[in-house]
Amino acid sequence: MLQYKEICGALHLHTTFSDGGVDYPAMIKTAQVLNLDFIVVTDHMTLQGLQSGYEGFHDTLAVLCGYEHNDRNNRNHYLAMGVNRVFTDATEPQTYIDAVKGNGGIGFLAHPAEKRNYMAAFPAYPWTTWEIDRFDGIEIWNQFSDWVEQLRTWKSVIRLCFPRRFIKRAPQELLKKWDELNVSRYVSGVGGVDAHTMTYKKGLFTFKVFPIKVELKGIRTHLYIPENQTDNDFDNYKKTILNSLKNGHSFISNFRRGDASGSVFTLVTKNGTMYPPGNFVYDSPPVALQVSIPKTAEIRLIIDNIVVKTACAREASFDSIASGVYRIEVHRKDSVWMYSNPFRIFKV
Repeated sequence: MLQYKEICGALHLHTTFSDGGVDYPAMIKTAQVLNLDFIVVTDHMTLQGLQSGYEGFHDTLAVLCGYEHNDRNNRNHYLAMGVNRVFTDATEPQTYIDAVKGNGGIGFLAHPAEKRNYMAAFPAYPWTTWEIDRFDGIEIWNQFSDWVEQLRTWKSVIRLCFPRRFIKRAPQELLKKWDELNVSRYVSGVGGVDAHTMTYKKGLFTFKVFPIKVELKGIRTHLYIPENQTDNDFDNYKKTILNSLKNGHSFISNFRRGDASGSVFTLVTKNGTMYPPGNFVYDSPPVALQVSIPKTAEIRLIIDNIVVKTACAREASFDSIASGVYRIEVHRKDSVWMYSNPFRIFKV
């Protein structure tokens, strides 16, 4: 049996300690109302939330305080988690990647495929230095990027009023890069909200774009953690969350397309052992990849960035497992609902 349970949370959040539009208490209260299990706040170049004592349990909500690092040109943003200091002297990507790891933390390349160049108010901050190593993963789906890159003309005003409706999918070129990176080593993927809760003012008119409650009802990251994990010790719980993020024991969903809680992505080996997505050494050769989701949708089996099989169903089983980087995508209503993290299968 799969000895894991699922928890659901939101990553890449900003508060008024940097360029966010809500403070920690408002962020925490909203996450609690939405029944999230955890949030990871990553304000720009500051750990003021950690220093102010916000990290820890707030009733049943686990709040983790990380930060978002950038280089001297404000590019190559890196989501640092599990660290106790900001590495202000690290200005080159490999330097701060190594500094975070040396401090016992983990890190993810933030919004690496941003490419818009038509909106001065919202410039792109892509990852441009790929001659790097030892990062733990990639933010493959950034909610803010997905939305803002569709704001191109005056007709886009409807996207300001109904932002979640237009969150569609991760950039295909980034998914291709992710699959290629996973050939040589495991690279985990996360979904980020990139919450800023902006207020737009024009004369007497004031309009809040993406209120925090709306932002937290978008891109979510679901973690598989050990079934016997308890939440009576925050330090232990934090380590478990960071370990699951680092090792890809997770999947990503867009809540706008439906509540994905309860979804199961499982690799079954010849011995009958069931593994969730992630970085594992399997106990015997894999024989099947099984999927169970809450609602009927198009389930796609991706091998080495190629759609190999599809099934319109709530459950699917794909056998004849050969070598390759396997992922599952779930599509619903012309948009992506879920991305699983990869299963790296390389048979000797």
